[in-house]
Amino acid sequence: MILAAAILAAAATAAPAPVSFDAARHSVVFTATETDCGADAQLEFLFVGPDSDRGYEALFVTDAKVSEIAAAFDKAGIPRGRPLDQAAARVWPVGERVAMEPTLRTLVRDSEEGAPNSIVYAGGTRGAGGVPEAETNMPSAVFALYNCPQSLLQIDDNLGQSETYGRFTPAKKPVKGKRRVFTVTWNGTNSFETMTLELSPGGLPEAMRLLKERSKASPLDVMTDFSREMTVKEAGECANALAMVDSRRVKFNSFAPGQFYFRAFLPLERWRERSGRLAQPPEVHLAPGGVTVHEITEDWSDEKSLEPKLVVKTTEYADLAKAGEEVSRLADRTSTVLLFAPRDMKLGSLYDFKAKVSGTASIWYVFGE
Repeated sequence: MILAAAILAAAATAAPAPVSFDAARHSVVFTATETDCGADAQLEFLFVGPDSDRGYEALFVTDAKVSEIAAAFDKAGIPRGRPLDQAAARVWPVGERVAMEPTLRTLVRDSEEGAPNSIVYAGGTRGAGGVPEAETNMPSAVFALYNCPQSLLQIDDNLGQSETYGRFTPAKKPVKGKRRVFTVTWNGTNSFETMTLELSPGGLPEAMRLLKERSKASPLDVMTDFSREMTVKEAGECANALAMVDSRRVKFNSFAPGQFYFRAFLPLERWRERSGRLAQPPEVHLAPGGVTVHEITEDWSDEKSLEPKLVVKTTEYADLAKAGEEVSRLADRTSTVLLFAPRDMKLGSLYDFKAKVSGTASIWYVFGE
């Protein structure tokens, strides 16, 4: 009896904890239990937390809470990255690259053979006191296979949820209830560089040269700063050039305060026509003498028609502040503003108007006229 008790005690001591860390090695060890998602499951998550309702599309459920795993990363000295944020135009997950054992490729089959699958610790969106939102909010993601802002770990790529559905499946059939141990390690070397790219009239060639040179040494997380002196036409030309290099190596991932994300200058041409839009955000037409705001609503009263009748209310303003108040109200429906301005108008005038708009207007598109 004494020997049996000793064996049981030793076994209990040897069993790995739900989560632990090693600050010297910058490593986190955690356990997770395989789900019964099935061999052909369309995976959207590698790991979800123990309270998640997404076990049917996850390969593992962690034994530790999301907040406990996040705390272990902090204590291991692994820097917290920056998750996606639509309002801030953070469209790429950013963080230090980490290694995981067992590797992702041994766990998940990727239908896009040869696709990069480096892992970054983005840290997930946080609430008060730095508590991960995934602790209490679904899907409670610890490692999402698409770009989920809440997820602590991410694949280092721009992966939309709909684009990845059906792409990832289990490498082999999960064994329900099987407990496994995972180790995530950071090598202590910064794996990306943050920079601000200043764009001014005539400065595009030098900006592109700088991007090429600096991206040779390290992947870049880039904030753009478009000069107030640039015209709408020049900004569009710069945006076209930046779009050609926007990638995992050079991530355009925010913009200077009060400005626009660079893709705001690359709207689809068909959106100039109201019939070509899926929604009807407010239209704002800037001119040297004032502002014209168009409010477009859809009238579906004709039951025989497959398309709504578009009803347009037009108001002209000489005062930017009053126009901004109206656009703030209208943008609450779609969070989007379509801004039309002369091609030779300087961006400073657009920035001045944007400063008058508050509320949910987080997505802007600029059309040159």
